[in-house]
Amino acid sequence: MTEGHEVIVLDNMFTGRKKNVAHWVGHPNFQLITHDVVEPIMLEIDQIYHLACPASPPHYQYNPIKTIKTSTVGTMNMLGLAQRVRARILLTSTSEVYGDPEQHPQREDYWGNVNSIGPRACYDEGKRVAETMMYAYQQQSGLEVRVARIFNTF
Repeated sequence: MTEGHEVIVLDNMFTGRKKNVAHWVGHPNFQLITHDVVEPIMLEIDQIYHLACPASPPHYQYNPIKTIKTSTVGTMNMLGLAQRVRARILLTSTSEVYGDPEQHPQREDYWGNVNSIGPRACYDEGKRVAETMMYAYQQQSGLEVRVARIFNTF
């Protein structure tokens, strides 16, 4: 933003906190919109960084259906927005797409060992579908997509 980039942050504030971006509030190139990606939104943008979805087990297991919808419907909405304005989109995914891996470390060509009905499935499977949607949009419409599988971070 200090280099002139305009940033719009969408957050439903389920796990996010306004204090995390309080130092940017009031900056002319910053806008915070309380919004849930499960609902469509119309914006004029050129890049999307789609980070939406609770990542902590207590948070994503609190409302598993909402977690699945955030990863699936939310990703579909962000992809629709990206397609409409021809924006590049980055999805933050997770190492959880591998489930309980039988291979360490996991290689990009490893498909994983996922329990599709276990307590973590709402998060794991939602992110797997989100990744699949990203690449389907890339193949079908030429949308510029990126997927970042984030492993344990602190």
